[in-house]
Amino acid sequence: MRATSLPPGTLLHREQWLDLGVSTARLHGPELFALFRGFSTPTAAPATVNTMCEVLQRDVIPGAVISHGTAAALMGIPLPWWLDQNLGRLAGGAHMHQGRRIIPSTLSTMDETQTSARASATEGRSPVQIPADSTQSEGPPVPRHPLRTPPLLHCRVEPGLHTSAGPYVSVHRTPPRPSWTHSGIELSHPHVVLLELATYLPHDDLVVAVDSLISRDPPLRTVTLEGIWCTVKHCTASWGAPALRKALEDARPNSGSPGETRTRLLLQRAGFPEPVLNHPVHIEGTGRRRYLDLAYPDLRIGVEYDGDYHRRTTVQRRQDQARKDTLESQGWTLRFLNAEDIAQPQRFLTALQRTFLRAGAAAPPTSNWSGRAARALARPIRAPTSR
Repeated sequence: MRATSLPPGTLLHREQWLDLGVSTARLHGPELFALFRGFSTPTAAPATVNTMCEVLQRDVIPGAVISHGTAAALMGIPLPWWLDQNLGRLAGGAHMHQGRRIIPSTLSTMDETQTSARASATEGRSPVQIPADSTQSEGPPVPRHPLRTPPLLHCRVEPGLHTSAGPYVSVHRTPPRPSWTHSGIELSHPHVVLLELATYLPHDDLVVAVDSLISRDPPLRTVTLEGIWCTVKHCTASWGAPALRKALEDARPNSGSPGETRTRLLLQRAGFPEPVLNHPVHIEGTGRRRYLDLAYPDLRIGVEYDGDYHRRTTVQRRQDQARKDTLESQGWTLRFLNAEDIAQPQRFLTALQRTFLRAGAAAPPTSNWSGRAARALARPIRAPTSR
């Protein structure tokens, strides 16, 4: 007798599997992964993070609100790759389906290859988080690896509700806070998500999250810096409020990517003036404009952050070279950096210092990024050992 096939991408209760004809032995075997208490998904073709969240708040903990990093990932807020058992890495492999951002629970071979290409050669070869749009695609993803370690999901419930969903869910008991429905899932409001992230994200990663919501191409169109500040001022007693206030002081609108935010923070800590973000350069005789990631217009010095998507195809490399030639022909001097320079910034900062001096401008001393100062400036890409 032929065994019952397991519908891919499903997350069903034990009784539902039995109704489909799946035997008790198979329920406890390697073909099904026990995700929540009583709920399993096919190991070879597991449910997406979206489906996991839907089942969690509908069937496992009715009324739960998806929160923290899980809500952020579903909204499109960039996260460090290591957060919540590699949820940030999975979010980088999201795809669009019928207008919804779908996050897989495992990576495909292609995703893993691209993630490996983003590894830092100097920091344990850990993958680097890049803007979600650079890896996102329309339509279904290619087949994925079996589920071994699911991402850690977060949800919140009201105080006094004693419930648990198993080892892959962190349940937070908090007073009622604003929520909203996004792509059919009830999530913490974006302002609340930032407060939640502030309880466990490092400062720079929190600034990246804020910058993404007020960026040139934000994942959500209704969030403003003023609105976030207003929420923080009314939530002074909330965990995360002090850290979020510090992040808001360092946040700036119009950033184009997490890498650009990290570059701006590096420049300011090293003693360089604050650059203009996504500065438009009008190309003579064409009517076209090019945008510089970070710029010092008075000096005609531009700083470009090269994510790994810039090196992925020959076409992209040619486009980047043409863009560089065009900007330099307009009298701009360009300096480039990548994730390795964020982790070990001395080379890049020294090159930029020399560029400032050649332009006749004051520049910070090399001592700002030498010895102990260099270690203080560096932002390793590897996961924090304490997490």
